[in-house]
Amino acid sequence: MQSIHGFQPYKYTMELIENKDLLQTVFDSAPNGIAVMRSVYNEKGRVEDFSILLFNAYTFNWIGETDYKGKRYGDVFPMVKETGILEKFIEVAETGVSANFERWYTGEGMNHWFRFTAVKHAELLVVTTEDITERKQAEIALQKALDAAEKQKRLYDSIINTTPDLVYVFDPTYRFTYANKALLNMWGKTAEEAIGKGLRDNGYEEWHALMHEREIDEVLASNKTIRGTVSFPHAELGSRVYDYIFGPVFNEKGEVEVIAGTTRDITELKHAEENLKQSEARFRNMIEQAPVAILLSRGEELMSESVNEPMVKFMNKSSADEIIGKTLVEALPELKDQPVLQIVLDVQKTGIPFRGDEQPVDFLIDGKLERRYFNLSYDVIKEPGKSNAVMHIAADVTEQVLARKKIEESENRYKTLSETLEQQVNDRTKELQRSNEDLQQFAHVASHDLKEPVRKIKTFTNRLEDHLKDPLDETAARFIERIHVAADRMKTMIDGVLTYSTINENMQKSEWVNLNEVIKNIETDLEVALQKTGGAIFYHTLPTVEGASVLLYQLFYNLINNSIKFAREGILPKITISSELMIEDNRNFARIMLRDNGIGFEPDQAGQIFETFTRLNSKDKYEGTGLGLSLCKKIVERHDGSIIANGTPGEGATFIIKLPFQQKETRT
Repeated sequence: MQSIHGFQPYKYTMELIENKDLLQTVFDSAPNGIAVMRSVYNEKGRVEDFSILLFNAYTFNWIGETDYKGKRYGDVFPMVKETGILEKFIEVAETGVSANFERWYTGEGMNHWFRFTAVKHAELLVVTTEDITERKQAEIALQKALDAAEKQKRLYDSIINTTPDLVYVFDPTYRFTYANKALLNMWGKTAEEAIGKGLRDNGYEEWHALMHEREIDEVLASNKTIRGTVSFPHAELGSRVYDYIFGPVFNEKGEVEVIAGTTRDITELKHAEENLKQSEARFRNMIEQAPVAILLSRGEELMSESVNEPMVKFMNKSSADEIIGKTLVEALPELKDQPVLQIVLDVQKTGIPFRGDEQPVDFLIDGKLERRYFNLSYDVIKEPGKSNAVMHIAADVTEQVLARKKIEESENRYKTLSETLEQQVNDRTKELQRSNEDLQQFAHVASHDLKEPVRKIKTFTNRLEDHLKDPLDETAARFIERIHVAADRMKTMIDGVLTYSTINENMQKSEWVNLNEVIKNIETDLEVALQKTGGAIFYHTLPTVEGASVLLYQLFYNLINNSIKFAREGILPKITISSELMIEDNRNFARIMLRDNGIGFEPDQAGQIFETFTRLNSKDKYEGTGLGLSLCKKIVERHDGSIIANGTPGEGATFIIKLPFQQKETRT
């Protein structure tokens, strides 16, 4: 191979090629594969592959007895293109710079690591191929082992130096041969200051050092691990409590070579244990002193662990000793077939709390089951290493439940009575409606039937006057005049009764009514009476309200006619009508005042003036039926309004009418 590398001139190379036997002998004696190849160019003049001239015998170990001469290197070894080997060879052929590189080659039944050396000689490329698979595998295995060892060391150092636990090693003479970061921090020292020093040199008090030295001697003598707890100061955290373990480390002879130790700061754990004890004590005190009944049971058997006095009373026991240490069924056998027992078992098993109000529970009292009612609450208490506990909380609501049941029974009776009364009211209402209908029917019939004899009285009175042709004497004339007056009064009264009885019928239709127009029409209808008495009506800007126009006309006609009728002698009747807006219960009302200057009335008579058939004055002096003002009141009330009267004898009367602008059934 060295002789080949020494070729320089082209002519000598060609001579060697021609001397095939000599060259083949040299090649075949080489311990590596050797190939001599000529560059193959593409149409652009660039090297694209190599034509094989010679392989030595070693190469056939890889390719077998293959006719290689004249073939392209890339065809004999196809994987050289994918692995970049051919590319490296082309680079050497084009640049003339030799190359030495390693590649993993898979193909043609080969799986090897090779080291390639490529050297250019004129147009020839000489490639030496060395199989380095075993060495490479050894290197890779070694590197993996080194990496694993380094990783293990890093892991070990990371664990040891990041753990809050103290890790250290003693030699048999009580000197530290190792201390992790946590221990050095606790001492406030560096490794150089602490390693190789004894306990006292590293700040341990005499009693502490003697204790550990005795423990080291015990480990050396017994070859066994020991464990203990100790308190001593930390450089930064002050007094702490530690749990520690000393263990022997043996050499290949089975002798204790060093003593390894770990120490854990259990200060918080101790505090937690103490707090837990205090918490448990407070918890049990809370149970015992709670005003509600509480019991704590544990496990599927529901073994009672704690109970307070209210629960003892609920369970009808004389003391807690009859409950604690027993299962719930043992303490209360009567619970066995009751739903409440299954509820508690489900809570213990599933961990899902339960809340239930007025739950029935039967207790055995004096040999008899007595039902009580409770508001029950069951919650699971989970503790590490222990089965689930259930806290039972009960509030006795028996009296409230029984009282409520009585109220419900009373309400049911009241409801029944109310329904009965409602039915009776409905029946009576229907009867009253029938009675009113009958009354209205009677009023119609009576009015029409009564009009006929009155008409006949008038007719025959007129005929009597015509029959008696001679002038009547004064007495006869007076008697006949009284018959006419009485008949006219009877007709007026019959018409009033008929009007009064038909107000509801006339109220069926509601419309917007301009009161100015109403008064104007009344003026026209009462024109004769006004002219006869010299009366006058004064009004302006009266409102428009919703209602039955016929009834509203009747209302003001009666009032105005009443004022004209009851005028004072020698005084011209004067009627003034005014209005104003008022709001009551979020509704708009028209407040209308009608004043006259008539005879008036006594103030104490204001309450009876609107009563049916009531007359305050002699019927001989003032005509009327006594129905006029009662009709007015009924009309106003049918319009969801009101009317009142004020009077002063000899000065006149005032009527105050309040009417809503809009009726309820039509409001939007």
